[in-house]
Amino acid sequence: MGNILDYARTETRDFSEFPFHVADALVFALLSYDKIPSDVPTLAGLRQRYGSFTKRLRAFDWRRLSHSVRALVKPPFEGPALRQIEHELGAYETTHPYIARHAGFGDPHESHEFYRSTAVNPRFSIVHVSAAEERFDERAQTQFAALTFRLPTGALVIAFRGTDDSLVGWKEDFNMAYQYPVPAQKQAADYLERVAALWDGDIILTGHSKGGNIGVYAAMNARDDVKDRISHIYSFDGPGFPPDVVRSYEYGTVVDRVTKIVPDSSIIGMLLNESPRERLVVVKSDADGLAQHSCFSWLMHGDGFEIAEDGLSASSKAFNDALNTWLSGMTQRQREHGVDALFRVLTSSGYKSTTELMNAGPRVIPGMLGQYVGLTGEERKYINQALWMLATATFRH
Repeated sequence: MGNILDYARTETRDFSEFPFHVADALVFALLSYDKIPSDVPTLAGLRQRYGSFTKRLRAFDWRRLSHSVRALVKPPFEGPALRQIEHELGAYETTHPYIARHAGFGDPHESHEFYRSTAVNPRFSIVHVSAAEERFDERAQTQFAALTFRLPTGALVIAFRGTDDSLVGWKEDFNMAYQYPVPAQKQAADYLERVAALWDGDIILTGHSKGGNIGVYAAMNARDDVKDRISHIYSFDGPGFPPDVVRSYEYGTVVDRVTKIVPDSSIIGMLLNESPRERLVVVKSDADGLAQHSCFSWLMHGDGFEIAEDGLSASSKAFNDALNTWLSGMTQRQREHGVDALFRVLTSSGYKSTTELMNAGPRVIPGMLGQYVGLTGEERKYINQALWMLATATFRH
């Protein structure tokens, strides 16, 4: 029995022999978590150079005549192949604890092994990467990053990064309980439109955690001509959407192209999971509770995931039912107050990331306890209920 790291090491057939499928979508979703190499062009820079005919004309280079003539008609996909940036891949292996824990590497050095495997594997090493974009805004409570890969077949794979280690990123996730859309969703839709305007070809969207959610949002809100180019959307344990969104016309236009993969005791993927029309694939994991959110705990046989024949576990179903009941009993304003109260407590320590909080240990308790005591009775009630549900789902198997 293996996992996605084994797939990245051993599946060497090219995409013409073995077409793109769900395991590849997870590989690219995980690649989006790495520090973006300096050699990868930014989307802003590409648009500045190729975003209009006038800009392409200004960039005309007589020394590269044939290249420049082609660029006048169709912007080139500028960006290195993964094998060309091998030395830069895995830069977060010891400095980005989110990669080590949340994305699924028990040992931080395994992250480098995964990234290096893609760079030396002939299936992935010739894939080019471009259009990097990262945004982090504490005031707007948003964290966003995306990359676009071009397969040898000409298809574009857009990978949206999930939540990072920052409290701002987690706050944006929690904001989904009362706010629609959140900034990262709108940024994903904008990113898709701008990439589609630069290059032709089929488009595949992929992302883990929040990255999967914003990929679905981007697809459902794309212009019709862009939407028609989207062949598939992959969401790996990504949160869902409010009931009114699931019932919307826009959602209905893409739901048949969405594949959502969740572990059998999914917690994150059950958040706002209101769509009976979604193609849900439940896979086995060798971890428990919240640790199953790590894609590297998902079991695989060669190029396929080990399917959980019994579907979601009792604990996952119970958490989903309890969460939906809890949210339906609250007004939108109460949800907002509850989320804000929770993060007032978490940020009272002065730390900016979940890792800093955990590393600080007992030192953060006095400040957080003081903030908690200062909350209203209603705010404390909602925090207590949320923490109890989470603890129950985490420790019940």
